[in-house]
Amino acid sequence: MYPIPQLALQIEAEWAPELGEHFGRLTDQVLEKVRPWFDFPEGLLRIELMDGSAVQFNRAFHIVNEAKRAIAVFTEHCGHHVFPHYEAKIYRDGRLVYAQAA
Repeated sequence: MYPIPQLALQIEAEWAPELGEHFGRLTDQVLEKVRPWFDFPEGLLRIELMDGSAVQFNRAFHIVNEAKRAIAVFTEHCGHHVFPHYEAKIYRDGRLVYAQAA
């Protein structure tokens, strides 16, 4: 398997409980191969990190897990990614939707 799909499956498995909560599904359903309910919203998702770095994706959603101290980003076409949440800011279509306090 190519590395990007393999990493995406790994992140989905690691974040299955959070994905289940996000979509209102059971964790086992998240791990199924066919998931017509797995939806990627239109618009721009931008993550600004503590060191001034920023990433942005089209057709993506995020999940913040304070216990994991991480932000997972799930994209339709560009894989899935995990970033540190420390002092991070998340914008959806230019509107601040999350800011982690220092």
